[in-house]
Amino acid sequence: MRSSLAIVGLVLLAATATACGSSDTGAKAAPAQSGPASAATGKGAAADGGSSEDGKKVDACTLLKPEEVTPLIGENDGGHPDAGVGESVCNWENPDTYHSVTLSIGSAKTAGSEDVDNSMMTAFTVDDRLCTIQVVTLKRDADKKSEAKLIDLVRRRV
Repeated sequence: MRSSLAIVGLVLLAATATACGSSDTGAKAAPAQSGPASAATGKGAAADGGSSEDGKKVDACTLLKPEEVTPLIGENDGGHPDAGVGESVCNWENPDTYHSVTLSIGSAKTAGSEDVDNSMMTAFTVDDRLCTIQVVTLKRDADKKSEAKLIDLVRRRV
């Protein structure tokens, strides 16, 4: 009986913690495709130094610089490849506060599948790739503004 109550308690705790993280009222972030940065393409982020336009793998960890991430989350690990959805995922994390930036660059020809069912991430496209970014601190409104700035940087570098 006690173990059943403990399991029910853990399930309720997990559900409550999940619900606390989503303060948006079901609104999804619009794909950030407007403005001059959406047309910008660059070279140098592909794994072999070429552009992503030819479908070569892009290393997400090379797209943001420490001086762009540190002001948002504080001292961090410098970015490391991470698991997740996308061809290349990079995570920068502050080990003291657990504030983080996660960038996922999709494979070629994934754009058009913008149905990212997570209000905590912001989906955007670069050329024909579906990408996501998430800034996590205690200030969600500021995080969304930071995500928009980082998206512009990523679009110029892919």
